[in-house]
Amino acid sequence: MKREYVDVLVVGSGAGGLSTAVAAAHRGMKVIVAEKEPVFGGTTARSGGWMWIPNNCPGVRAGIQDSVDKARTYLKHETGDHYDSARVEAFLEAGPKAVDFFEKNTALQFDLGTTFADYHPTAPGGMDAGRSIVARPFDGRELGKEIKRLRPPLWEITVLGMMIGSGKELLHFFNVTRSPVSLFFVTGLVAKFARDMVFHGRAMRLMNGNALVARLAKSAFDKGVPIWTSSPVKSLLRDESGAVTGAIVNRPDGPVEIHTRKGVVLAAGGFPQDAIRRKDLMPHSPTGHEHVSPAPPGNTGDGLRLGESAGGVVDTTLPHSAAWVPISRPPRGDGTLGTFPHFVDRSKPGVIAITRSGRRFVNEAQSYHDFCQAMVKRCQEEGGPDAENAAWFVADHRAFRRYGLGYAKPSPVPYKHLIKQGYLIRGRTP
Repeated sequence: MKREYVDVLVVGSGAGGLSTAVAAAHRGMKVIVAEKEPVFGGTTARSGGWMWIPNNCPGVRAGIQDSVDKARTYLKHETGDHYDSARVEAFLEAGPKAVDFFEKNTALQFDLGTTFADYHPTAPGGMDAGRSIVARPFDGRELGKEIKRLRPPLWEITVLGMMIGSGKELLHFFNVTRSPVSLFFVTGLVAKFARDMVFHGRAMRLMNGNALVARLAKSAFDKGVPIWTSSPVKSLLRDESGAVTGAIVNRPDGPVEIHTRKGVVLAAGGFPQDAIRRKDLMPHSPTGHEHVSPAPPGNTGDGLRLGESAGGVVDTTLPHSAAWVPISRPPRGDGTLGTFPHFVDRSKPGVIAITRSGRRFVNEAQSYHDFCQAMVKRCQEEGGPDAENAAWFVADHRAFRRYGLGYAKPSPVPYKHLIKQGYLIRGRTP
């Protein structure tokens, strides 16, 4: 068996893994990133890519009035009996330092979310804006040939593959038929996207989680860090004392024994596609198949199992085992069903959510996690523990064409094919 000797082996190529690899390489360490799938980026590349970091550097530069005490108060309120003082203090101290480090030493640059509130902004210590940051848009051509290995964004939240930024940019798309300025802005983006499709076969203007991964990957490549794709970690190596000393990685041309001088970092994600663990940790999911996730299919909990093999334990005492978002299943051209996460549309004017009984059950503008908690609670109240956890979004025609609904885009994008496919149901007001 082939052998490699490095300082650090990172398992997983999402934001957690790549940021670890970049930071270690910056300090002179030899690093390898092992990714099981043929593309890098993990769930991060499909996500919005937003990070919640109080007292972040972009916010300080913008004059946001935040403080460690205020953020600590908010976290105490949010976590309740599960408040971990040591962990919170480490986060509040290291978060701003990490942002500053990446901005000064890597290709990762951030924009401030001036319109993004805390999930519970009226709670003690909560804020209306300033704690959320996102990677600045990135030109994918800077990755060179490596762009082919970057996981594309979730198709359903793009416009034919074109990525759209949150906030002001999204407002331009909503106003494209109402504002000459928005029409000009959107036309320019569409023209650039068309050019990219002709010359590159994909969008090169990377946004959100895709931009975050691309900027971290560019930084990793610049610092000499290889990202091994199609290279799942089979097992961990341990010495006589039980300490982890490396891992066996299955490369396309055969297994490789990686020996580490500093350690192995498990950054392989959670368990969104692991039905067995979902069943164990989610009481309302009796088979583990009741939940649908927009995470990549390869995110099957490998990192958790590797950690358990070395004596690690998954904490099962937390009140919630996942961050939930309502998902709908638009049909794809190949006959499969896609996954559309309802982050934005559910909170728009003219949209309500109802259960099978026809009753509204939540303030639709609450956070996506709170929304799903309320949905599960109401569905089980109405139908018992085995009830389907589902709801319907209802909108009038004006709201539907103004904001869209799920995978159905706002005017002037056609939508009647989605009625024929059963994704949308249309009825007339009595």
